[in-house]
Amino acid sequence: MSENTITGRTESSETTTLGRRAMLKGLGTAALAGPVAAAGVADAQSVEVIEIEESLFGGFEADGSLPVVNELFVFVHGWFGDSTVRSQASDVLGSIEAAGYSPDAAVAIEWPATNFWYPDAESDTEGVGAEVATLIEAFKDSGGGNVRLTGHSLGGRVVYWTATKIAGYEIDTIGGMGAAADGSTVCSGGQWHDGIATNGGAVRNYHSQNDSTVGSAYGGIGDTALGTEGAPCDGAANYTDVDVTSSVGGHLAYLGDSQVGSDLASVIRNG
Repeated sequence: MSENTITGRTESSETTTLGRRAMLKGLGTAALAGPVAAAGVADAQSVEVIEIEESLFGGFEADGSLPVVNELFVFVHGWFGDSTVRSQASDVLGSIEAAGYSPDAAVAIEWPATNFWYPDAESDTEGVGAEVATLIEAFKDSGGGNVRLTGHSLGGRVVYWTATKIAGYEIDTIGGMGAAADGSTVCSGGQWHDGIATNGGAVRNYHSQNDSTVGSAYGGIGDTALGTEGAPCDGAANYTDVDVTSSVGGHLAYLGDSQVGSDLASVIRNG
């Protein structure tokens, strides 16, 4: 399902994809780490940080568990967002609270995204997503209620991987913001399509034509940048592209954006 008109991108060769992603480093890590706080956003409730680290035995492992409550908000940061994850999560949550949604608890997932070789950080999102899925499974096993899972940039990849990796449970709401991915990943045959269709409740993908950071690194011939243009297809029945170009002026502007917060709050309230 789509709420916007999708337009394709053109590149001279699809073989330039890795090079374009590696060039993200040249855009500056500060532009991807996120601000300490977004101006004009109401203070959100206290956010607990759960750290996910690489395990000595392979894969990833969390240093805690999700609080078992009826309504849980979870945020996952992107590249170089480790040091500001709490403030990023507070900014996003503040925009949702301002629109009328208040969870019982809020968690920010911190993962080792401070990696100067971008393709490695991108690759790690699959394992991190699997560990987030394990956390949510344990939360649901313990009697936890609704999970509102959000992620920015590479964190958008993490939340879509989480939907793909989780077993036996539905993630009630998923919100990707400026997701660092090709649009075809959510189309039929794409790596996240079936997980979104099977394990996602309401899935919203927020994208902005002003997000040149993601647009410079993804898409290509016959494809799109998921965080800039949305998907080049309708995706699963529960998947919706939401064009926030009118309010999001750049890659970091999703954090605390009122249009994103208002839409997420509406989806949660009406879901």
